[in-house]
Amino acid sequence: MHREPHTARSRGATEAVGVLGATSFVGRFVLSRLHGCRGNESGSLVHDQPTPPVFAFSRAAVPQVAAGAPAGTRWVQLPVGSKPWRASMQTGSIPEWIAVCPIWAAAEQFPLLEASGARRLVALSSTSRFTKRDSAAPADRALASRLASAEDELLERSRTAGIATTILRPTLIYDGIHDGTVARIARFIRRFGFYPVAGAATGLRQPLHADDVAAACLAALSCDELHESYEISGGETLPYREMVQRIFAWLGRPPRLAPIPQSLVRAALPVACLLPGLASLAAMAARMNEDLVFDHGAASRDFGFQPRSFALPKDTDSNHAAFVAR
Repeated sequence: MHREPHTARSRGATEAVGVLGATSFVGRFVLSRLHGCRGNESGSLVHDQPTPPVFAFSRAAVPQVAAGAPAGTRWVQLPVGSKPWRASMQTGSIPEWIAVCPIWAAAEQFPLLEASGARRLVALSSTSRFTKRDSAAPADRALASRLASAEDELLERSRTAGIATTILRPTLIYDGIHDGTVARIARFIRRFGFYPVAGAATGLRQPLHADDVAAACLAALSCDELHESYEISGGETLPYREMVQRIFAWLGRPPRLAPIPQSLVRAALPVACLLPGLASLAAMAARMNEDLVFDHGAASRDFGFQPRSFALPKDTDSNHAAFVAR
């Protein structure tokens, strides 16, 4: 429930933070920010102020996932299957949590939160809950339904357990290296030298940098009296075709877009949706001319969310150099 005013609170020096989804590309930025770093416009990390103990949870064996994480991260392997979690054996109390794993995984791990004495949780969902609800592709509709069900379950269990929970729904998340949209487009361009688009591809997008998602998670974690959910979007709204053209420029390639007539996309959609491997691709092409835009004004007002414009890593960044050289 939203109440005014929204108040920021200082985390105590001994207050621990747990991170679910710590091995995801968003999780990398969350851990960096929790350890006193933040991302600049190029995606590189700069040091800020240190923060309290951070516990990162993973299903994988800890030594395999801990490499490259900020110093001081305490890795804990999640139990396999239905084995009960005993927090006191490894972590003690963890009152604050950030879940950047799929939201249904956060709901599945709710016993862990309860056992660890959780009082506050910020969890990521997705605006796909809305944008894919009426998709022609069954897999897209199933994803939208699963997101909605997981959100409802997580909020209901949180209310019962007395855990203050806020769900953030980001738009298209990217870092240009590890994400599933911008990086995928870049890989296609590097391989083929062009990129196919449906019609004029004028549908509006709001790419949201992964570090801005991490910043939103930490900001929301530090505020009381928030809504139960917020949409968060990128700081720049641009047509799909312009987003692709900027990726060409980032790779140092001349922009070569290959338009496919929308009439052909619409005609092929019913047939493509019968083939599991093509259904989501066809639906994605159809959405290139749809505006997928969300207002993040409430997040800006309530916890100071300030996303950057669409900015890919600069050519001086080692991650960019390695990616382009592949």
